[in-house]
Amino acid sequence: MGEHLIKHGDGVKDVAFQVEDCEFLFQKAKERGAVVVKEPWIEEDQGGKVKYAVLQTYGDTTHTLVEYLGPYQGLFLPSFKEPLFRDPMLASLYQNCLLFHRFWSVDDKQVHTEYSALRSIVVTNYEETIKMPINEPAPGKKKSQIQEYVDYYDGAGVQHIALNTSDIIKAVSNADR
Repeated sequence: MGEHLIKHGDGVKDVAFQVEDCEFLFQKAKERGAVVVKEPWIEEDQGGKVKYAVLQTYGDTTHTLVEYLGPYQGLFLPSFKEPLFRDPMLASLYQNCLLFHRFWSVDDKQVHTEYSALRSIVVTNYEETIKMPINEPAPGKKKSQIQEYVDYYDGAGVQHIALNTSDIIKAVSNADR
């Protein structure tokens, strides 16, 4: 995923489909020339078993076939756990007051270098047209970019604002008028 982000930026790496017969669909796709990324395999935990297979599609995008082998009782899929950290602002402001929901999150075990790390929870509105990343510095050998901002700003605040446009050239050229 890291290589995909470096090459493409924020985008879709995989589109997963819940299927009834992963093995059958995988074999049919393979017979018809699909490029195999990963042969079918099963993962399980106390919540149940799930079978997966991954096929290459266009560009670097993949499709994962997901078959629940019986009713799955876990949180989402095998090995998924409740987040280690729950930002207090997430529940009190964005989820409760503004009716946002969690869109994406990572912790410092996932986003770090030898010197810096961060935790991030991204919340979004119902239509998923607004994304609000809530970033927190995590310990590292050096000061993280997030901590540098907090120190410079003398507290929490909005570091960036990004606006969505269908025509960036027109939007930028109209900004001068």
